Amino acid sequence: MRRKVLWSGALTLILVIACLGTSFAVVDQTGTVPATANIQASTSLSVQAKKISDNSNVSSIDFGDVPGTTGDDLAPHYVAIDVDSNYSAWELEIYTDNFTTQPDTTTWGYQYGGMVDTGKDGGNRVPVKWGAYVSTTTVADPPTDLNVWNWIKDKKDLDIPGTGPNESWSSAHSGGYTNIAYGGPDYMNVVEPGTTGIADTDGRLATYVVGQFGSAPADSYSTVIGFDLYHE
Repeated sequence: MRRKVLWSGALTLILVIACLGTSFAVVDQTGTVPATANIQASTSLSVQAKKISDNSNVSSIDFGDVPGTTGDDLAPHYVAIDVDSNYSAWELEIYTDNFTTQPDTTTWGYQYGGMVDTGKDGGNRVPVKWGAYVSTTTVADPPTDLNVWNWIKDKKDLDIPGTGPNESWSSAHSGGYTNIAYGGPDYMNVVEPGTTGIADTDGRLATYVVGQFGSAPADSYSTVIGFDLYHE
């Protein structure tokens, strides 16, 4: 009698395990609950001029009194930029907008980026180049790689007749020449000199500028450097 009880208990245990291991693959009923969300657009941009020497804030980029023998001159100040955007494709561009209407090409030629004579009546201009970096860095004066820095374009720039590339503002803007940074919701690249973009992880960059004074006559020069954050 004891043997029968023991075998009966063993058989019961085996049956329980077999039931627990059964795979249920037939769906009898289905229930659904919808889920939705709207992500709001979020963008921010701040720019601040700072001294290269100690990173303290200043109100403007000031080259000061430039000797007549000066050629390319690195400004003693740079622009600290904080940027953020959750658009799928965004770009940050640099420019000047020196004239409210298209200037006379007889007086001013076809390119107006950089600093122009303060009275805007002599046709005198100092071209300015920019170099953007993912963080503050040491830049030689003048930069040794200035040939791969880009010119600051003006929004009234025209194509120069008889030249190969199109130097107009519209071409520079659409081609990305004016962009110092670009990205999306989860990434950002800074267009460092000679590159198509270096990954940046904190949304901060530093932009340095060089005035090309070599061909400019004695005069007083000024401009306002603009930064536009836009998206496709």
